[in-house]
Amino acid sequence: MIKKEELRLLLDLQELEINIKKLEKLIQKLIQEEVELRKQLAHVEQEEATLLLELKKLDDEIRQTNQEISICMEGIKRAEERLSKVRKAQEYKALLREKARYEDCVIKLKDQLKLLQAERKQKEQTYKNQKKNLEVKHRELKEKLEEISLESELTKGKLEQLKQERNKLINHIPEHALREYENLKSSLELPVIVPVVSFGACGGCGMKLPSSLYSKVMLGEVVICPNCARLIYYEA
Repeated sequence: MIKKEELRLLLDLQELEINIKKLEKLIQKLIQEEVELRKQLAHVEQEEATLLLELKKLDDEIRQTNQEISICMEGIKRAEERLSKVRKAQEYKALLREKARYEDCVIKLKDQLKLLQAERKQKEQTYKNQKKNLEVKHRELKEKLEEISLESELTKGKLEQLKQERNKLINHIPEHALREYENLKSSLELPVIVPVVSFGACGGCGMKLPSSLYSKVMLGEVVICPNCARLIYYEA
């Protein structure tokens, strides 16, 4: 039989444990939110890195094309210099063909360069437009992460405090009462100690108590619900 003073201690313990469970769920929720935010942040950073990489690749291609144009231009210059010195018609024709190949190369490379420069300009504009949005997203995500981190730390502090209070309280609860409470907890979800509610029903499962049990509850006794096995008391 649970005595009145034991009941009060058990109710205090139950309230602490319900709050502990709420905080533990909140911490788990915050951890999941943090993981999701970090994924989003990584995605935003990856988007920006991809855009920069595309610009760098185009810069490399433009630089390489310019180098190839310079090489071809040098080839034209060398062919022209040699043309002024040759005497044989066959050699002269060969140099003209060589010069023509270099000139054709320059034309194709310059066309390629224009396309690369146009693509580079378009990519740069895309980057500028997206960069603003990415910076806003990045800042918002960082701020949310800081808020969650702070809330998580505060919640962990509260949780630790409640656990300490629970441990202290347990030391003041008689062993038989604590054992009965723990046995109920092993098979039922909290709360395991509930008040009788309107019309004499169990505050846990809602079943109306038999008259004999209801009378005992109203006289201050703690009874066991015949349906859910919770402890029922009258809350004055």
